[in-house]
Amino acid sequence: MLYLGKSGQPGFHINDIIAFCRARKIAVHAEEDKNELYQWQQLHSPDIVFFSGYSYKVNVVQLKGVPKGIYNIHFGVLPQYRGASPVFWQLKNGEAQMGLTIHEMTDRLDSGAVVWEQTIKNEEYHTYNYINQLFSELQVRGVAELLIKLSQEQLLHKSEQDESRGNYYGKPQLADVMINWDTMDVKEILNLVKACTSWNNGAGTLINGLELKILDAETALAETNNKPGTITIANNKFNVACINNKALSINFLNINNTCIPARHAGFYGLKTGQIFISKIYGIAGKI
Repeated sequence: MLYLGKSGQPGFHINDIIAFCRARKIAVHAEEDKNELYQWQQLHSPDIVFFSGYSYKVNVVQLKGVPKGIYNIHFGVLPQYRGASPVFWQLKNGEAQMGLTIHEMTDRLDSGAVVWEQTIKNEEYHTYNYINQLFSELQVRGVAELLIKLSQEQLLHKSEQDESRGNYYGKPQLADVMINWDTMDVKEILNLVKACTSWNNGAGTLINGLELKILDAETALAETNNKPGTITIANNKFNVACINNKALSINFLNINNTCIPARHAGFYGLKTGQIFISKIYGIAGKI
């Protein structure tokens, strides 16, 4: 059975999911109010419940009589990456390994004993959307393995989380997705680009009051002595100076919700010698 919670995620098409379930004779309930969850559980009395990407904090005590347990699927390593956006923070922080964890639900967010986990190498080509798609497929494997164990009456291996290593990350704020050319090195900027693509249309930066977003970039071969944030356009290359005399070679930009190759940046008024702004004044808000 599927209990389908409300979602504000772009690209979330509830009617498509309902049609998919009905075509395969999967019972589905589309939530109108968060309190329906507890009524649904009492009505259907499922043997086991898995949560994945549910928007509300669950009152575990109210979910009475679930004999095989209540589990949460978390797209991050626990306890280091608790919170609502673990994929973003793992990518932004440049973790060498990224993880998916299934854990028992408790009254504390992302704090129950771990019953299944899997890590993957953080590759150069990985982006936020790519990892979410990969983890969406990986979670099915995790759930299937747990269900097989339980159906064979095997005890699940439970690993308590080390609270001394616990860390909570909130949802990304505007400052979290903006490039600071004065403090961030090339690697940090590339990590941010990966973390922001493509849900945020790339990592943000400002020039002449205009916000640009970088969708794809790489380390430039040539070093530079220019001030960090300084643009150089030559030979169809769009480079930006970074700290430590390094430079970023930008491949794709997003301007006014339009994705453009960086080699065409000159047609949008960008010129050699212009400097991206590092400090954001008078801008605040949530993503």
